[in-house]
Amino acid sequence: MTNKAKITTVIALVAVFGAGFGVYYLLGNKAPRGGTNADVASITTFEQCSEAGYPIVKHYPDQCKTPDGRIFVNDNPPSQIELVKAEQTIRTFMGEPNLELQYTGQNNHPSNFAVLSNVKQNDGGFTADNPEEWDRPVYIFQQTDYINDRCEVYQYQVTQKTNQVVEIGIVYPIERNATTPGNCPGNGSLETPLKTKAEIEQIAFAYFGRDPEHTKFMLRSDIQLQYISSKPGAANPAANEWQWEDKNVSLPDGLTGDPWQHPIARIIISSGGKLIYYLNTTDLFQN
Repeated sequence: MTNKAKITTVIALVAVFGAGFGVYYLLGNKAPRGGTNADVASITTFEQCSEAGYPIVKHYPDQCKTPDGRIFVNDNPPSQIELVKAEQTIRTFMGEPNLELQYTGQNNHPSNFAVLSNVKQNDGGFTADNPEEWDRPVYIFQQTDYINDRCEVYQYQVTQKTNQVVEIGIVYPIERNATTPGNCPGNGSLETPLKTKAEIEQIAFAYFGRDPEHTKFMLRSDIQLQYISSKPGAANPAANEWQWEDKNVSLPDGLTGDPWQHPIARIIISSGGKLIYYLNTTDLFQN
């Protein structure tokens, strides 16, 4: 069975059993509820600005602007409804309905992808701007249980606009000093017991099959699969990566994707069949 056939089969089975800034917009075109006589000078918080009916800028996080030019940032956490929706998306993608998660914050783009402008090379690397209209804000969660008794946990990033699991990585747990002796339950391994490449490949494709909306592009005949071994030629490399890149899609002129210029999906699975890393930027190229 070919890789594309495997993806198709997995997606079919799942179906059977189964930012951002964007643009400025006003919450309605009506005048502020306080009218022209509203005491603008008395407004000192985001909530007061919002209650007065002044325009909300969908940003990271939301902002409210008064007629005198002051901007107030919404420091409140996301609503419980938003968090529950994001958590459910993570559990579905991981295939773990009882996965316990902790919300740890948000960022204006995933950890390992951003859209830049005015990129200029220099001796130390480069300088660039982050155009706000290309912000891709994400909610960030960590699982509460250690991975294989290691002093590490999975960190999940979910896009606020499309509710897509866009990035998964392994990190030290927040608010827990896992590196302090005695705080770590053990030194479990991601690499053992060894699994065959066929088993590892099946595990990798199962993840993609749980998010058919954002992985269906991989079925196209013009998308070439690339397999990358951490040790070419080894029977059981420590890490196995599968990568797809859609070179038919690019950012508008003047913009640069850091580090990828085209939408990419990549997954890395250890020799023991454990997820090491996942990234899918397919939604991040749409504005």
